[in-house]
Amino acid sequence: MFDRKLALPILLITAFLAAEAGPLRMGDHLMDRGEYLEALAEYRDAESNDPNNPEIMWRIGAALTRLSSQMKGSARHDSLEVATNYLIKAIAADQSIVEAHIEYARALGTLALFKPDWDDVRVARRVREELLLVLDEQSDNPDALYLMGLWHKWVCPKPLLMRKPNDLGAACIDSSAYYLRRAVKKNKENLEFQLELGLLYLSMEQEGAAKEVLIDITKTKDVPNKYLEMVEQAKLLIYNLENPGAQNPGDNGQ
Repeated sequence: MFDRKLALPILLITAFLAAEAGPLRMGDHLMDRGEYLEALAEYRDAESNDPNNPEIMWRIGAALTRLSSQMKGSARHDSLEVATNYLIKAIAADQSIVEAHIEYARALGTLALFKPDWDDVRVARRVREELLLVLDEQSDNPDALYLMGLWHKWVCPKPLLMRKPNDLGAACIDSSAYYLRRAVKKNKENLEFQLELGLLYLSMEQEGAAKEVLIDITKTKDVPNKYLEMVEQAKLLIYNLENPGAQNPGDNGQ
């Protein structure tokens, strides 16, 4: 049983460590836990003392991008717009920050490219440029590999007559699978990478490969809170593969 006498000392130690770590480190810790709103608050605290620091600016952009996934409509769009603005400023201040280029590609892609109805070839080119900058320096960067996989996934379906004149002709679904597999290999603990690979295999009608990836997700132990929904989604996809045409578990039906 938990000893109540220890509660106050533990809280005091936690508060002391948080103060010692500073808002940036605490924000990074919260980001890793998927507590994006709390992370943003820490980064905003750091920004209040050093508003022109690119290390702070790119982190704010990253937090806003993650938060956008919890929003809809104009709120989501606005969050991504602010994120891209922060990331542009961070890159302008210091082009050597790899994370700023990755997060800018993520924010811009989420805003205007990673969706079926994207229509701005300039955005497609810019996202690829940012990712190539990173991969030229760090060829095994898992986040850049993952985002390049998404780039190929969303750019490839557009007609070649549209893509080729705009230097987008190389996009293909096989390349998407290649980059996503590499991302998963470099960071097996990231269930987002695995789920995206599983979904891609399903879209390619490679059900055996998809099921293998999805099962791996469900076998994950000590799943962080930010991945819990992905585990449930993987379970549902496996159920649908094993029971084609069946009602999803949990559906009441009519």
